Amino acid sequence: MIVIVSCHHPPDDERIYHKQICSLVENGHTISYYTRSNRKIDLSTPLIKHNNYGLKTSVNTFINKVNHDLRTLEYIRVLQIHETALLPLLKKIKLQFPYIKTIYDVHENMEALYRTFSKRIKPLKEMIIYLRKYQENLYLKYVDQIILANVPMSNQPYSKSGLPISIIENFPERKHLNFSLESKKRPHSIVYHGHLGPERGIKDLIKAMEHVKSIQPKITLSLIGTFRTRGFQREVLKMIHQLNLEDNIYVIDQVPHSKIWEILEEHSVGVIPFKKTPLTEENTPTKLFEMMASGLEIVATQLSPIQNFVDDSIYWAIPGNPLSIAESLLNSFDQMNNSANIPKNQSLIKELYNWEKRKEKYLSLFYSK
Repeated sequence: MIVIVSCHHPPDDERIYHKQICSLVENGHTISYYTRSNRKIDLSTPLIKHNNYGLKTSVNTFINKVNHDLRTLEYIRVLQIHETALLPLLKKIKLQFPYIKTIYDVHENMEALYRTFSKRIKPLKEMIIYLRKYQENLYLKYVDQIILANVPMSNQPYSKSGLPISIIENFPERKHLNFSLESKKRPHSIVYHGHLGPERGIKDLIKAMEHVKSIQPKITLSLIGTFRTRGFQREVLKMIHQLNLEDNIYVIDQVPHSKIWEILEEHSVGVIPFKKTPLTEENTPTKLFEMMASGLEIVATQLSPIQNFVDDSIYWAIPGNPLSIAESLLNSFDQMNNSANIPKNQSLIKELYNWEKRKEKYLSLFYSK
């Protein structure tokens, strides 16, 4: 049996469930899956036992409940966790059952995450980062394998641990490639999907839309996702109103990942307007590959994680510069009928950037000691 535990992601998370768990099940593994979410969803099947606890359950209580439950299960071969907060669970299990292989799946660069979102003064921020890393290192002795979801852009964060590290990116499955999309696409339509927060350049994109509208009045932008804070949501909606863009910009709640593909395919251009922050300089946006597979022209700000995968097949913009984003959007529409970008990007997904290329690497971790 394989145990997979997450305390901060939705049960049907695209990476954890749709890729990793489904791949394990396809290969005949039985899974005991623990989540902590208010989503009313049960993913249990003959091969998956799904146990979900609501968010009213604290992380510490969740860890204790899962630990108690695991002691009653039949032979467990592997335990995989998906958040740093679950390292205490991994320690508890490893001390009780040393033979269990433990996998620590690091979704995001935690140092970059804290440097981006912490409001503390720099010396205090760096001290807290140091203490967090120190505490994390204390738990690494109970880890057998580390998985990184992103190619490190600067230093290898776990290079001194001596642990085996596998980089397994969150590429899309080949089944989402669609080579006959022209009839579905709405002209002059742009889409952004994902978290809606200041570091994502959402305000820069809205300002860019004001300029684009002056040249292409029928332009539309779909903003799909969850706002990071209610305050930022109010700021964005106010900005859309003040710039008279209410007929051009549609704000849509986050949709299940299985539904995002048909929405992407209805649009002409995908946009990734990220600002330059410690986080966006380290983490590769999964939406890049989803937009490539969906046959969209793509506009993205020039950041190393994106440039690591594409070069001349998307339109680049300067981070934090609304006019540059607007010009790239307009260029993407002007060149759309003559562009070689879409077939090149879809070829990259078909040949290189797909889950099938990473699946065997992931599955191999469950057969090796």
